Amino acid sequence: MILLRITIIVSIFAALGCTSANPRYGSGESRPVNRESNVKSQRSINSTISFGRILQLYLGKPYSGRSKYDPGMDCSLFTGEVFKKYAKIELPRKSEEQFKIGDPVKGGQSIFGDLVFFNTDGRGVSHVGIYVGHNEFIHASTSSGVIISGLKEKYWSKRFMGARRVIK
Repeated sequence: MILLRITIIVSIFAALGCTSANPRYGSGESRPVNRESNVKSQRSINSTISFGRILQLYLGKPYSGRSKYDPGMDCSLFTGEVFKKYAKIELPRKSEEQFKIGDPVKGGQSIFGDLVFFNTDGRGVSHVGIYVGHNEFIHASTSSGVIISGLKEKYWSKRFMGARRVIK
């Protein structure tokens, strides 16, 4: 299942990298291209691909951090490492602290790279992941390590607290 999801993510990034820089319309004619906005768009695509490659490095990495002697990879350490590698952004160490930064994202408007938060212990924000599109997020799961899960899965949908946009 993880290999299938990795293949899907790689395919999406490959497709994004192969999109035409010259938009076409139903008539088959192209409109003049604004080179400045085209460069911004290309940077955005390249940036997304770069971010995706960093995420791929973590898929399958085991969860640890069950004791004070093994800080290991937990959910907030995972998001912190990814954001530091990708955008040199230092996130707070705990998920409840990460929930306080960035801009809130309205329901259903998350984009690739937004942080998504959950209440898994009944006491408020206690879990964080990174939205990867198509109602899925990547996170460090205590039972399975770094995996991709669906926001609409019963477990996660009942515990969803919100999303924050840290990368503009």
